[in-house]
Amino acid sequence: MEMSSQSRHQHHYHQTTFLLVNLISPPVTVELVRKRAEHNEGELSTLEEISLHQQDIEKIEHLHRWCPRLRILYLQGNLISKIENLGRLRELEYLNLALNNIEVIEGLDRCESLRKLDLTANFVSELTTILSLQDLPNLKELFLTGNPCTSYRGYRPWVICALPGLEDLDGQPITRSQRIRALRQFTEAQTTVLADQQEELAKRVREKEKYLNENNGDENENGNIEQSDEEWWAGRSDHTPEARLAMHREMQRRRQRDERQASEEDVKKKRVPRLFASDGRPLNANAAKVQFDFKEDEQRNAFVLEVHTYKYLDASQVQCDVEPWYVRVTIRGKVLQLVLLEEVRPGQSTAQRSQVTGHLLVTMPKLALPTSAGRPREEALPLVRPLTAPARTCGKTDAGGDGDRSASTFLEIAEGAGKAPDYRNIVVDPQAPSSPSPSSRSSAPSCARSPLGSAPSSFAASRSLQERPNSPGFVDDPDVPPLE
Repeated sequence: MEMSSQSRHQHHYHQTTFLLVNLISPPVTVELVRKRAEHNEGELSTLEEISLHQQDIEKIEHLHRWCPRLRILYLQGNLISKIENLGRLRELEYLNLALNNIEVIEGLDRCESLRKLDLTANFVSELTTILSLQDLPNLKELFLTGNPCTSYRGYRPWVICALPGLEDLDGQPITRSQRIRALRQFTEAQTTVLADQQEELAKRVREKEKYLNENNGDENENGNIEQSDEEWWAGRSDHTPEARLAMHREMQRRRQRDERQASEEDVKKKRVPRLFASDGRPLNANAAKVQFDFKEDEQRNAFVLEVHTYKYLDASQVQCDVEPWYVRVTIRGKVLQLVLLEEVRPGQSTAQRSQVTGHLLVTMPKLALPTSAGRPREEALPLVRPLTAPARTCGKTDAGGDGDRSASTFLEIAEGAGKAPDYRNIVVDPQAPSSPSPSSRSSAPSCARSPLGSAPSSFAASRSLQERPNSPGFVDDPDVPPLE
């Protein structure tokens, strides 16, 4: 049951052509394997089962070094074109390579513990390559459904005779009567299988040449990206490993294009906060959407800003900038800007981070000194206040007559100011001349005040003095003694 020279030549041509169309694929990384080995706590040396299905893997590598004790390996739904780097997995019992791009069965002759091999829906056209599985004494199940070789005349009898230890083929048990019948049909089956295989290999050669001519020996980087999605999906594609690989990469390019366009649209739609007006004035902005407390510390004569940054946010993600008229805090690229009511001293400002809450505390001393210590700025009164309106005083005018005159706007200190008042002048002497009549008093302003400042000094004189009548028994005679 040796391969013919023509079959060997076609097999070599297939391997050479595929190397031309196969591009560099993302390798199997240790991070990917550890992620899939969570059930074994991420330990690879003792890993016995791993599933790497649908990971866009194009080449089997590193598993024989990282996981030498693998027993079950799932690689279905990838883009693997060659079975390789599995010879050292001596304990491997189940290998699933369904839905890949495999055309040749090889690289498993040293997996002596292999019991089940699944190659469903691949592109195996050289059925004679299963002869490499004859050295596997424990192989009991083989699945080749969906491969071109299953359409060959005499396929099942030939496989049953080629692998006498096989117990199940394509999910159907092999009975003793089937083995006897296969042995009788072996000669005819071998002839038909080789003829159908030769025809299929010739067809594959034409398909590869067509693909190379259309792509000039290299995959087009732009692909059909210019076509619309509807035209591309409605287009016809061949059922070949090259077409499947090209379709997968075309889908990747379109997906990346859509993601890139979506990100660009998001950047355009994203509102950029305005930090300054057209005339240069700073504006308030809170693009970071963080809570903050802005207070005025009157005792220290400073503004205090407390930003509620996240507790576990790294300090390198927070930037603070204090300017004379505004303060800006940047948190992971997002800005919090506040306009200050007064000018501050940026050189003396401080920024501290709490080790307990993670909040940022910014202290900004004011440029202007406080007007009165211990009193709010808006309630503090100036120590010296100039007169805002001309004062009126009593006395003679410049012409020498009595009347009002404009007082000086300068501060004047009267004589005797600051001395204690003389309380002996509270009562006015009755012999003093009476005050002017009420009519004259009302016509001229009275500026004379009593020492206590509560009534005019001529208050007692302004009242008419009346003599009290004598009481009964009063004798106004010095010689008569008074009543006892």
